[in-house]
Amino acid sequence: MPEARKLYEILQGMPIPTFVIDQRHMITHWNVACEHALGFSAQEMIGTSRQWEAFYADERPVLADLVLANAPEELLVRHYGERWRKSLHVEGGYEAEDFFPDIGEGGTWYFFTAAPLRNAQGQLSGAIETLQDITDRKRAEQRDHDLLEELVRQRTIELTEVNEELTQYAFVVSHDLRSPLRAIRNYADFLLEELGASLNNDQQQYFSGLKSALNHGEELVRDLLDFSHIGRREIVSQRIDPGLLLMELVHSKSIPPDVELVLQDGWPLVAADRTLFEQIFRNLISNALKFNRSTVGRRVELGWQPASEGWCELFVRDNGIGIDPRYHEQVFRMLQRLHTQKEFEGTGIGLAIVRKAAHRMHGSVRLESMPGDGCTVFVQLPLWEHSEELYV
Repeated sequence: MPEARKLYEILQGMPIPTFVIDQRHMITHWNVACEHALGFSAQEMIGTSRQWEAFYADERPVLADLVLANAPEELLVRHYGERWRKSLHVEGGYEAEDFFPDIGEGGTWYFFTAAPLRNAQGQLSGAIETLQDITDRKRAEQRDHDLLEELVRQRTIELTEVNEELTQYAFVVSHDLRSPLRAIRNYADFLLEELGASLNNDQQQYFSGLKSALNHGEELVRDLLDFSHIGRREIVSQRIDPGLLLMELVHSKSIPPDVELVLQDGWPLVAADRTLFEQIFRNLISNALKFNRSTVGRRVELGWQPASEGWCELFVRDNGIGIDPRYHEQVFRMLQRLHTQKEFEGTGIGLAIVRKAAHRMHGSVRLESMPGDGCTVFVQLPLWEHSEELYV
């Protein structure tokens, strides 16, 4: 039985739409499954390049003209795409998923394959191409995708509402705590004033501990209020020169004389909310001074470095006690302390404020540190000239 006849019988028995083309993309075989799927009979298709017409109804006149005019391959590739060439010339075959809006009701998704055919001498003689209807699978995937997007949207709304409630709660609680703390301080001062001369050493220590606890409570309330304000306030993006603003911050703080403070030159302009910017670096500079007991002299460096396109990283670097990498994420969480109040004063809220403030300005925070080797906290912020799209 001739080879062509064998191929014909094999193709006719296949349930998958399959056709064969020669080197000029002329159809030589078109099976029954193709007829049913695409609505074109073998008699209409064999000897033509009308497969393109079957796939793309709106391009039929153009494609027909190109093929009938014996157009150069480059022109066909430019019009139809790389598949024109790949269906014949990709070693090992070619496959793709495509949506054909003109086939079936509402369009049809096909998984398309093309494998080169060679003659007995190994020369390229054409390609065999198949189409598998994957519309049901693609629509199911789209349904799953839509469902996932809706779940993410609902979860985002839920988390936003929870976050707003927590922010409001933190604001109310911290605000309401100020009055009783103030009253306790006043009564403690009255008692100390009246009884001070008659107090023994132990009693003096009690009052000292009471004042220390009050100081910590008031600091905790202030930090909680700061944290809640970040989520409540409207962000106003401004063009900021970090070098000038950091210099003002440094001059406004009482920097101990034993601290060497280095401020880098040539700062880029960034887009930031001035209040949040000051809040971030006031906390970071305070930490750099506090967690530093270097015996060779404390050192704090304020600098910057380029980041990805449109961004830069501002940093505060110290030669202090450092942080174990195991705790690099933990220290940015609310009320997370690695040391006792007796070792280092603080509330465990400062770095949570830094991260939240940076996120409100579309930025991020990270740190590099090892125990005993100092700490560098990087704050990534958008450059002013690339910030417009962030604040639309």
